[in-house]
Amino acid sequence: MLVAMGLLVLLLISLAVGCNQSEEAIESIELVIIQDLSGMSVEEAEQKLQEMGLVAGEKSEEFSDDVAAGAVISTLPSAGEELEKGTAVALVVSKGPAAVSVPAVIGVAEADAVAALQSLGFQVEVWHNYNETVAAGLVIAVEPAADTPLMKGSKVIVTISLGTSYTTCPTCGGSGQITTTYTCPECGGTGFCDT
Repeated sequence: MLVAMGLLVLLLISLAVGCNQSEEAIESIELVIIQDLSGMSVEEAEQKLQEMGLVAGEKSEEFSDDVAAGAVISTLPSAGEELEKGTAVALVVSKGPAAVSVPAVIGVAEADAVAALQSLGFQVEVWHNYNETVAAGLVIAVEPAADTPLMKGSKVIVTISLGTSYTTCPTCGGSGQITTTYTCPECGGTGFCDT
Protein backbone atom coordinates (compact mmCIF):
# COMPACT_ATOMS: atom_id res chain seq x y z
CA MET A 1 0.00 0.00 0.00
CA LEU A 2 2.80 2.35 0.92
CA VAL A 3 4.57 1.49 -2.32
CA ALA A 4 1.46 2.30 -4.32
CA MET A 5 1.05 5.61 -2.50
CA GLY A 6 4.70 6.42 -3.13
CA LEU A 7 4.32 5.70 -6.82
CA LEU A 8 1.23 7.90 -7.00
CA VAL A 9 3.06 10.79 -5.34
CA LEU A 10 5.99 10.42 -7.75
CA LEU A 11 3.60 10.35 -10.70
CA LEU A 12 1.87 13.53 -9.54
CA ILE A 13 5.22 15.28 -9.01
CA SER A 14 6.50 14.32 -12.46
CA LEU A 15 3.26 15.49 -14.04
CA ALA A 16 3.52 18.81 -12.23
CA VAL A 17 7.16 19.22 -13.33
CA GLY A 18 6.25 18.28 -16.92
CA CYS A 19 3.43 20.87 -16.97
CA ASN A 20 5.77 23.55 -15.61
CA GLN A 21 8.37 22.72 -18.26
CA SER A 22 5.72 22.84 -21.03
CA GLU A 23 4.51 26.23 -19.77
CA GLU A 24 8.10 27.48 -19.67
CA ALA A 25 8.67 26.20 -23.25
CA ILE A 26 5.51 27.96 -24.44
CA GLU A 27 6.49 31.15 -22.65
CA SER A 28 10.00 31.05 -24.16
CA ILE A 29 8.68 31.18 -27.78
CA GLU A 30 8.91 34.80 -28.95
CA LEU A 31 6.74 35.94 -31.82
CA VAL A 32 7.40 38.95 -34.06
CA ILE A 33 5.36 40.63 -36.79
CA ILE A 34 7.10 41.00 -40.16
CA GLN A 35 7.43 44.63 -41.14
CA ASP A 36 6.93 45.85 -44.70
CA LEU A 37 10.31 45.68 -46.44
CA SER A 38 9.14 46.67 -49.93
CA GLY A 39 11.32 49.26 -51.65
CA MET A 40 14.36 48.53 -49.47
CA SER A 41 17.64 47.28 -50.92
CA VAL A 42 18.44 43.63 -50.19
CA GLU A 43 21.10 44.72 -47.67
CA GLU A 44 18.65 47.01 -45.86
CA ALA A 45 15.99 44.30 -45.79
CA GLU A 46 18.44 41.73 -44.41
CA GLN A 47 19.50 44.20 -41.70
CA LYS A 48 15.88 44.90 -40.80
CA LEU A 49 15.10 41.18 -40.57
CA GLN A 50 18.06 40.70 -38.28
CA GLU A 51 16.81 43.53 -36.05
CA MET A 52 13.41 41.79 -35.87
CA GLY A 53 15.08 38.54 -34.88
CA LEU A 54 14.34 36.88 -38.21
CA VAL A 55 16.67 35.43 -40.84
CA ALA A 56 16.88 36.28 -44.55
CA GLY A 57 15.95 33.18 -46.54
CA GLU A 58 15.95 32.44 -50.26
CA LYS A 59 15.89 35.27 -52.79
CA SER A 60 13.91 35.20 -56.03
CA GLU A 61 13.58 37.82 -58.78
CA GLU A 62 10.57 39.17 -60.66
CA PHE A 63 9.97 41.95 -63.18
CA SER A 64 8.24 45.03 -61.76
CA ASP A 65 7.08 48.30 -63.29
CA ASP A 66 6.72 49.89 -59.86
CA VAL A 67 9.79 48.77 -57.88
CA ALA A 68 13.33 49.69 -58.96
CA ALA A 69 15.73 46.92 -59.93
CA GLY A 70 17.53 45.47 -56.91
CA ALA A 71 14.86 46.57 -54.42
CA VAL A 72 12.57 44.25 -52.46
CA ILE A 73 9.06 43.77 -53.89
CA SER A 74 7.69 41.59 -51.08
CA THR A 75 8.45 38.89 -48.53
CA LEU A 76 7.28 35.31 -48.03
CA PRO A 77 5.59 35.12 -45.53
CA SER A 78 4.14 38.53 -46.27
CA ALA A 79 4.31 41.70 -44.18
CA GLY A 80 2.01 41.73 -41.16
CA GLU A 81 2.26 38.02 -40.44
CA GLU A 82 3.38 36.80 -37.02
CA LEU A 83 6.39 34.48 -36.89
CA GLU A 84 8.56 32.82 -34.30
CA LYS A 85 11.93 34.53 -33.89
CA GLY A 86 14.66 32.87 -35.93
CA THR A 87 12.30 31.98 -38.81
CA ALA A 88 13.65 32.41 -42.33
CA VAL A 89 11.88 34.96 -44.53
CA ALA A 90 12.22 34.76 -48.34
CA LEU A 91 12.77 37.99 -50.29
CA VAL A 92 11.25 38.71 -53.72
CA VAL A 93 13.59 41.18 -55.48
CA SER A 94 12.76 43.37 -58.48
CA LYS A 95 14.49 42.95 -61.84
CA GLY A 96 12.97 46.26 -62.92
CA PRO A 97 10.48 46.57 -65.78
CA ALA A 98 10.35 43.89 -68.46
CA ALA A 99 11.59 44.74 -71.96
CA VAL A 100 8.89 45.60 -74.52
CA SER A 101 9.12 45.01 -78.27
CA VAL A 102 8.88 48.02 -80.59
CA PRO A 103 5.63 47.65 -82.57
CA ALA A 104 5.44 47.74 -86.37
CA VAL A 105 4.14 51.23 -87.22
CA ILE A 106 5.55 51.90 -90.70
CA GLY A 107 2.74 53.18 -92.92
CA VAL A 108 0.66 54.22 -89.90
CA ALA A 109 -0.57 57.80 -89.41
CA GLU A 110 1.68 59.94 -87.20
CA ALA A 111 -0.82 60.43 -84.34
CA ASP A 112 -1.69 56.71 -84.18
CA ALA A 113 1.96 55.62 -84.28
CA VAL A 114 3.00 58.06 -81.54
CA ALA A 115 0.04 57.02 -79.36
CA ALA A 116 0.85 53.31 -79.79
CA LEU A 117 4.50 53.82 -78.82
CA GLN A 118 3.70 56.04 -75.84
CA SER A 119 1.13 53.54 -74.55
CA LEU A 120 3.96 51.00 -74.28
CA GLY A 121 6.02 53.42 -72.19
CA PHE A 122 8.45 54.67 -74.87
CA GLN A 123 9.68 58.26 -75.26
CA VAL A 124 8.91 59.25 -78.85
CA GLU A 125 10.95 61.67 -80.95
CA VAL A 126 9.40 62.67 -84.28
CA TRP A 127 11.43 63.52 -87.36
CA HIS A 128 10.12 64.56 -90.80
CA ASN A 129 11.53 63.81 -94.23
CA TYR A 130 10.45 63.90 -97.86
CA ASN A 131 9.49 60.61 -99.49
CA GLU A 132 8.52 59.95 -103.08
CA THR A 133 6.50 56.79 -102.40
CA VAL A 134 4.81 57.29 -98.98
CA ALA A 135 2.02 59.82 -98.55
CA ALA A 136 2.54 62.80 -96.25
CA GLY A 137 1.70 62.14 -92.59
CA LEU A 138 2.56 58.43 -92.59
CA VAL A 139 5.49 56.73 -90.85
CA ILE A 140 8.37 55.89 -93.18
CA ALA A 141 10.97 54.69 -90.63
CA VAL A 142 11.35 53.68 -86.96
CA GLU A 143 14.59 53.48 -84.99
CA PRO A 144 15.15 50.99 -83.39
CA ALA A 145 13.35 48.71 -85.83
CA ALA A 146 10.10 46.87 -85.09
CA ASP A 147 10.39 43.86 -82.73
CA THR A 148 13.52 45.28 -81.03
CA PRO A 149 13.16 44.68 -77.25
CA LEU A 150 13.57 47.92 -75.26
CA MET A 151 13.11 48.95 -71.66
CA LYS A 152 10.20 51.24 -70.89
CA GLY A 153 11.29 54.86 -71.02
CA SER A 154 13.65 54.22 -73.95
CA LYS A 155 13.64 56.66 -76.87
CA VAL A 156 12.13 55.63 -80.21
CA ILE A 157 12.61 57.85 -83.27
CA VAL A 158 9.73 57.94 -85.75
CA THR A 159 10.25 59.52 -89.18
CA ILE A 160 7.12 60.92 -90.84
CA SER A 161 6.75 61.48 -94.57
CA LEU A 162 6.38 65.04 -95.86
CA GLY A 163 5.34 63.60 -99.22
CA THR A 164 7.17 64.31 -102.44
CA SER A 165 10.03 66.81 -102.45
CA TYR A 166 8.91 68.10 -105.85
CA THR A 167 6.19 70.56 -106.72
CA THR A 168 4.58 71.59 -109.98
CA CYS A 169 6.42 74.54 -111.49
CA PRO A 170 4.35 77.70 -110.97
CA THR A 171 5.89 79.30 -114.07
CA CYS A 172 5.18 76.61 -116.62
CA GLY A 173 2.17 75.07 -114.89
CA GLY A 174 3.57 71.57 -115.28
CA SER A 175 4.07 71.61 -119.02
CA GLY A 176 7.81 72.15 -118.52
CA GLN A 177 7.77 75.02 -120.99
CA ILE A 178 7.24 78.73 -120.65
CA THR A 179 6.97 79.14 -124.41
CA THR A 180 7.46 76.75 -127.27
CA THR A 181 11.05 77.87 -127.56
CA TYR A 182 12.03 78.35 -123.87
CA THR A 183 12.30 75.45 -121.42
CA CYS A 184 11.53 76.18 -117.75
CA PRO A 185 14.83 76.80 -115.93
CA GLU A 186 13.44 75.28 -112.69
CA CYS A 187 12.16 71.91 -113.86
CA GLY A 188 13.99 71.53 -117.15
CA GLY A 189 10.83 70.61 -118.95
CA THR A 190 9.61 67.88 -116.60
CA GLY A 191 7.01 70.05 -114.94
CA PHE A 192 8.42 69.28 -111.44
CA CYS A 193 10.80 71.48 -109.55
CA ASP A 194 12.83 70.90 -106.35
CA THR A 195 11.33 72.64 -103.34
